[in-house]
Amino acid sequence: MASLNPKNFSFSFTDTQFAYAIIVPILLIEAALTGYPILYSLYISLGEVDPATGAVKLVGFTNYLSALKDPVVHESILRTFYFCSIATIGAVSLSLFLALIMNENFTGRRVFRVIVLLPWATSEFVSSLIWRTILSETYGVLNSILLSLKLINTYKVWLTEKYAMLWVVVVWLWHFAPLGAFFILSALQSIPQELYNAAKVDGAGVWKRFRNVTLPYIKYSLLIVLVLSTMEAFRAFDVFYALTGGGPGMSTEVLTFQIYRLQFQQLNFGYASAISYILLLISFALAMMYFVLLTRRRR
Repeated sequence: MASLNPKNFSFSFTDTQFAYAIIVPILLIEAALTGYPILYSLYISLGEVDPATGAVKLVGFTNYLSALKDPVVHESILRTFYFCSIATIGAVSLSLFLALIMNENFTGRRVFRVIVLLPWATSEFVSSLIWRTILSETYGVLNSILLSLKLINTYKVWLTEKYAMLWVVVVWLWHFAPLGAFFILSALQSIPQELYNAAKVDGAGVWKRFRNVTLPYIKYSLLIVLVLSTMEAFRAFDVFYALTGGGPGMSTEVLTFQIYRLQFQQLNFGYASAISYILLLISFALAMMYFVLLTRRRR
């Protein structure tokens, strides 16, 4: 009776084959875990879903046409673009400001960098809950500080219909700006000090040194921060959910929050999925616009 010899079953792989043997199964599992939900959501966006049984009745593009005609969706889109515009401009400006400060030599610079990084290290949901406590009209820290400084006479409601969106922008910037600042800081630290010294010898002031020396070196980092902030702001949800809940009224109900409300509160799965794909198409169009901008700049 022949015995089995382990040496007869030895395998030899090249580095490329070994890499494929490890990566391909992971990619297949990832595709199955993400591909199925995406395809199923596309399927139910073309139908009406019975919440009790889960049965899907196909209705074609009715959900998409209804969303395009729905004035509530139009208002949510406008609020989304309003939030994204202010948040993106603020993110690039604040990130640049923080990066310029962190790039300077001063006592406690390392401690300052750690403090700047902390808001980004905290989750967006937790950060929003902290700010909700700070802005509370009954026990908020902001009211207490202003009252102790005698800047106000009584506790005020900060998250009003008029100013709630601006406070959402402030909280979102507090969380996102540190990430953008470190992107720009890495570019600032690559600038040769000799260029600044030469500019000073030529009599260039602070603004001229920034415009002629600093800006050319960091412009691509600024574009990257612009792209990241736009994409992150466009899909922001946690800050709206934790800070305002889409209110007061509907003043902060952006597309992402409207999708949540339709999906989990009204159980209108088909309509919510259709709006989700409209949001995806808008995001894709913005991404392509930025991609063209970046590639043209590079050329």
